[in-house]
Amino acid sequence: MDLRYRSMDLLRAVAILLVILAHTVLSYGAPSHLAPLQLGGTGVDLFFVLSGWLLGGLLFKEAEKNGKIDVKRFWIRRWMRTFPAYYAVLMLSVGQRYLTKDDVDFPWEYFIFVQNYNYPLEFFSISWSLAVEEQFYLFIALLLLALTSVNKKITTATLLILLFLPFIFRQLDLYSNVNETHVRLDGCVVGVFLAHIYHQYRKLWLKLSRFFPYVAVFSILLYFSFFMGRYYPWMGINDPDKLFLAVLFGTWVMAANASKYWSNIIYIPGSYYIATRSYALYLLHPEALAILKRFFIEVPFPLYFAMALAGSLVLAEVLYRLVEKPIMDSRNKFSFSSR
Repeated sequence: MDLRYRSMDLLRAVAILLVILAHTVLSYGAPSHLAPLQLGGTGVDLFFVLSGWLLGGLLFKEAEKNGKIDVKRFWIRRWMRTFPAYYAVLMLSVGQRYLTKDDVDFPWEYFIFVQNYNYPLEFFSISWSLAVEEQFYLFIALLLLALTSVNKKITTATLLILLFLPFIFRQLDLYSNVNETHVRLDGCVVGVFLAHIYHQYRKLWLKLSRFFPYVAVFSILLYFSFFMGRYYPWMGINDPDKLFLAVLFGTWVMAANASKYWSNIIYIPGSYYIATRSYALYLLHPEALAILKRFFIEVPFPLYFAMALAGSLVLAEVLYRLVEKPIMDSRNKFSFSSR
């Protein structure tokens, strides 16, 4: 994980493109021949796995190097990465509501990232996933800090238990909506678990890594079969459970990090650009779709999608350049957030 794996940029690009595709289909009216493509919304689950892998890797690496984890510094760095762009978009959204609607309550839950426990969301609906991640940041750093002083087998057992808890909660209907954090942590925990194996069972990872790309090919075919199941219900292929989906996406992460050789192969030009703007794209693509839906609904879907992507990229570039990147670059300038 010391080197930037280009294949991970491809996965980030795939994740955001899947999400934009799903939401574009919905914006277009979800005609029957396109409606199954809304399964692309599972790109959010792929983001969860990628986030868990990244953050778990950072925390395990710090524990290896220093024998402890500086939780406060970790949180500050994550907040400097995620808060500025989020709050910029949130403030614009809140301001728009106050200007266009009457009797608007102040959405305090959005400002402290608990809106996913207050459904339905009246605006900024995609922010539920950001609430899941922010709550996860708080929890996972403390958990891994507590596990730094124990045997790695205890860490393995703890993460496995944590991995199955959301599935158990779903089976027992212990939730009000399916986007509450305790029933949506599957992907994040899968990512952390893979980072745990990578760092603490390094010989096992290297021994098995030659098989990862082939497993990923099978899982990609399996993933596409779920789209086919939506198009052809008679096939009897239902949408996957979140835990199954997280494990499936986990195999993609495994392949992307199998070796530098595979990293260079599993890459498409342009992925780096989209990956680095993926957060801004996620935040702002609904705005681009709102504009399109109002003015350009009577165009063929491929053109509609191309316009949605282009508009999202323009808006994302502004947010990335003016807000996101400057704050990220400043993290190493301060003692409280530098590495």
